[in-house]
Amino acid sequence: MLFKSSSAEEHKSVDITKCSNEKISMIFHGWMESCNTNWVIKLRERLTYHRGGCIICIDYGYWADENYLKLWRNFDIITEVLYKEILSLIHKGLNPRQSFLFGFSYGGHIVSTIGRRLPSKYKFKKIDICDMAGPGFDFFTDHNHKDAADNVQCYSSSIDKGSRFYNCHQNIRLGQCGYTQPASLTQSLYSSHGLCVQIYINAFDHPFYALQNPPRWCATANPAQNLPKYFTIGYKESGYRHIHGDIFVPTGLQYPYNLSKKQLARFQALHGY
Repeated sequence: MLFKSSSAEEHKSVDITKCSNEKISMIFHGWMESCNTNWVIKLRERLTYHRGGCIICIDYGYWADENYLKLWRNFDIITEVLYKEILSLIHKGLNPRQSFLFGFSYGGHIVSTIGRRLPSKYKFKKIDICDMAGPGFDFFTDHNHKDAADNVQCYSSSIDKGSRFYNCHQNIRLGQCGYTQPASLTQSLYSSHGLCVQIYINAFDHPFYALQNPPRWCATANPAQNLPKYFTIGYKESGYRHIHGDIFVPTGLQYPYNLSKKQLARFQALHGY
């Protein structure tokens, strides 16, 4: 555990020398969450199986339990503490070129800010972000997330809690244009915002197919070009091979929330593709 806090003063650092020759993944959670949150545990399991190496969860649950406005006001303080911790780990042997960072919601802004603040010689290779928080950030924050790593991939799933800005190398817009998820109507556990991490985790084991062209009803200034048929999204060790822009991925009503090839064909026929 890199930063596990039960009080404002208490923290514990990982012995990075044990991971110096391995791939490293870091997970940053959102508001009202911690490293014990269910999706964090599931993501750690999937990354262990599919990527291997060391998995580090960045736990700032002490602050994340506060009301959202207070958490937002403490963003600079929290980010500064974590930035210094990660910079210290780099100096102790953490290799940014073997590192992968994942952030959800509030945690997405933290990983982007840390990545953009690091000197260029310490630039991370890959960052994935799920439904980066919008409230409090959309009109008061630098949104040039591409500078945070060699490749920054952002998933959007909600219009009420997620950001309305799409400024990553790949902007994966889930469900209805990245605004809402059909599955939010069929179960009570997850909102469209919360479904983002569930879909991201499910994509390790289930194909989520992208549309080759953006839906006519979805506004986009930067559609991805030349997407191959049955292009799938999700964590990819080798990256996205220079595919940039907005990628639209319809999602389903039921777990695991993807569309089969047959369902995708029906969706495209229904909407005149």
